[in-house]
Amino acid sequence: MPCDSGRYALIRFGLILLLTGAAGPAKSQQEPDRPAAQQPAANPIDRWNRMTPEQRERELAKLPPARARLIRQRIWRYNHMRPEERQALRERYQTFAQLPPEKQQLVRQRLREYRELPAARQSLVHREVAQLRALPDAQRQARMNGDEFNGRYSAQEQQIIRDLTTYFPD
Repeated sequence: MPCDSGRYALIRFGLILLLTGAAGPAKSQQEPDRPAAQQPAANPIDRWNRMTPEQRERELAKLPPARARLIRQRIWRYNHMRPEERQALRERYQTFAQLPPEKQQLVRQRLREYRELPAARQSLVHREVAQLRALPDAQRQARMNGDEFNGRYSAQEQQIIRDLTTYFPD
């Protein structure tokens, strides 16, 4: 969701990171005395950050070098966000984590499709998603069923917008 503001770039980056599951450590890193089902849902970056530096490096060493480098960069960026940005990201991750697996996969697919759009189209789609999220459901549906919406966005863009506002509201 390209935007001139670094704040939005970081939020976009973090959201994509969390939704693509790119930063999750191995399952063996769960708290030892709590079953997985009882552990609080944490975003992948928080799980990496809870590791000691030695544990983190052992886990990263198991990954291909490019993947490990990417995860290190994402952890660094996340850790340099403002606290309110990190909190917003945690809340979005919680919302995402509560979706059924098939809806999570759908959201991931739409985000991949979104990233493949030209930058100018990404900007328009991002703006539309943000505006629609601010509307009550009835107005949102009316707008997405309107001629202006259908004329402005391709079928693929419409589906991205519909699915992101339906299954991943702010």
